[in-house]
Amino acid sequence: MVDIVASLISLCTLAVSGGAKALKEIQKRTFSEPERELMITAAQSGEFYIMSVEEIPNWVRIGGKDFYDIHAPAISAKYLSAFKSLCERGYIEHVNGILFRLTSTGFEKARQVAKYPNAG
Repeated sequence: MVDIVASLISLCTLAVSGGAKALKEIQKRTFSEPERELMITAAQSGEFYIMSVEEIPNWVRIGGKDFYDIHAPAISAKYLSAFKSLCERGYIEHVNGILFRLTSTGFEKARQVAKYPNAG
């Protein structure tokens, strides 16, 4: 678990501190359905947790919603990949430990997507 969280911390930090022009180009990409679902779910609290238990692959939790299925590990992988993509776009930053949060740009985009689910 420490390795995945450490790599996500690095990824999010690099994206948030990256060049503004490059970041704007990355943010123009259309959301995948898993990315859209994560953004809509996080639109209010903005908090993401990267969870881990020995028997289950790492997964994303937002509020009381877990993005995994114990019988289908591909679900965890799909949403973790979507989380990584949102980090790459600069929408998520690391806060502490396993806690990540939407950036100000991330909050704006998440609330836009929550209001207009077919947008961006």
